[in-house]
Amino acid sequence: MMGNKTYYKNRQLVNSSLISRSSKLQIYHMLVRPVVTYGSESCTRTMEEERALAVFERKILRKIYGPVKENELWRIQRNDELKVIIKGENIVRFVKCQRI
Repeated sequence: MMGNKTYYKNRQLVNSSLISRSSKLQIYHMLVRPVVTYGSESCTRTMEEERALAVFERKILRKIYGPVKENELWRIQRNDELKVIIKGENIVRFVKCQRI
């Protein structure tokens, strides 16, 4: 919930067309992700919580990377396309690595 609040406070930066994608990713990695993963070393996560984290991250990545034009139609990016973009460095894996 706190991560969602942090994201919406910085929503103008993420939605701005004046800021590059790399800067938007830095905003996500430096401001939003630490709030979401705070305390992740000390508590256990259920599969439902891991799924909710992954959905939250994909929502933000779709905002950062925007829609894709395919056959003269615009569509949102699919989960497998986002996985390729972030090169497997998703938030669930980050949390599990922090626990180790």
